Amino acid sequence: MGFMKFPVLLVLGLIVLSLASGMFLLAKDDGKGNRLVTSLTFRIILSLILFAMLIFGAIFNVIEPNTLTPSAVPAVK
Repeated sequence: MGFMKFPVLLVLGLIVLSLASGMFLLAKDDGKGNRLVTSLTFRIILSLILFAMLIFGAIFNVIEPNTLTPSAVPAVK
């Protein structure tokens, strides 16, 4: 999971940056141009890439999902 943290955090950071950019453009753009739509499209594409990275990482056992099954919890003596 060590080498998978950086790309996931990078894409997540880009999503947050795109969200902030979209909020700024919504407040300051006054309906001129496509920059808000482009920002939204970019954020959706990044979200799909992040989702695909997590799914493929789980399929190929690069990352392990958390489990809350009773067998995974160690017994307390």
